[in-house]
Amino acid sequence: MRVLFVPREDGDRVFGGDVVQMEATARELREIGVEVEIGPAERACEATFDIVHLWTSLHLPDKLERQLDVLAPVRGKARVALSTIWAPHHTLRWMHAARRWLFESTGDRGSLDIENARDTLEQIARRSVDITVDGATLTAWTAHPSTAACRGVLARIDTILPNSWMELAAIFTYLGDFCSFAVVPNAVDATLFTAGTPAAVPAELRSAPFALMAARFDARKQQDFVLLALKNTEYPLVFVGDATDPEIFARFRDLGSRRKAPIYYFPAIPQQQLRHLYAAARIHLLPSLFESPGLSSLEALLADTAIVVGNLGFESEYFGDAAYYCDPCDAWSILRATQRAWNRYEIDAELRARGRRRILSDFTWSAAAKATLQAYERALGN
Repeated sequence: MRVLFVPREDGDRVFGGDVVQMEATARELREIGVEVEIGPAERACEATFDIVHLWTSLHLPDKLERQLDVLAPVRGKARVALSTIWAPHHTLRWMHAARRWLFESTGDRGSLDIENARDTLEQIARRSVDITVDGATLTAWTAHPSTAACRGVLARIDTILPNSWMELAAIFTYLGDFCSFAVVPNAVDATLFTAGTPAAVPAELRSAPFALMAARFDARKQQDFVLLALKNTEYPLVFVGDATDPEIFARFRDLGSRRKAPIYYFPAIPQQQLRHLYAAARIHLLPSLFESPGLSSLEALLADTAIVVGNLGFESEYFGDAAYYCDPCDAWSILRATQRAWNRYEIDAELRARGRRRILSDFTWSAAAKATLQAYERALGN
């Protein structure tokens, strides 16, 4: 079987979990005898492939449409698969606008905290505020304008490979049933992330336990809102990730400059080094507006770090009771989940151990590759 992996257009510049998943899946498929090439969609018109696997998220239908247009001459000769990496997008759009409204409500963003912004934060948490963006009034449940385009993409795909049954159910509910499907779990390199050494972290992080958030800065991860929720806590906060969204990073920088407890920022670092931060951290934060499930949460849990995750995506299918859940639109919910994770670290050791055992059993790249191959065989009618 010959397979072409087509990455996200900017995957070589903007690092993300989709890139990790694509490269690890390619490696493991090659181990079991599948010939995998990684290249642009145009490559499918130059050589013969049985499967063309697109790794651009369904959240980017315009980019997928361009890739599918390129593939038009080979349709019928090759099956087209898509790793959807999708969740309902309406909350992300509304919350991005709501956060902008929040941070523009004062001329001194650095002075904002969970108490002096209480009225605005309560409206956001209740989803009771409507926001006007580009002349349109948004509620927290206004359909995203890309919904129709997402349906158009799915109508041109042979098979979709969501990362969870919850993701598949959301696609059916919000977009419809357009093509065949197979659930392929996301995964993690267990050997790497169980071998972190706390003593290998920078010297300034060795003196006290800390909370870590490892993720690129963007509207979905919302580091600005996370920092606002935790600004008055006393434990050190460590953020790691590329500042891919300058607006969010600027808010984060302003808030952090006025925090009394220590705060540290490191740009994206290699996974070989990141594993040591996981091992040294007491808790890891990823209260995103959606994840499926968030590779850094999987990695952190393997390192025996307590994890705080959002409740709007598909995290619970992976983590069960091994995580602390919060509403990522509610600053107090983020604060409460973080405090529970911090305070119950020793008490909940067995829950984390159970979560690690499940990762080692079900969420390995080997398991993901086998599920992917089975999906290809079904798509080819084998």
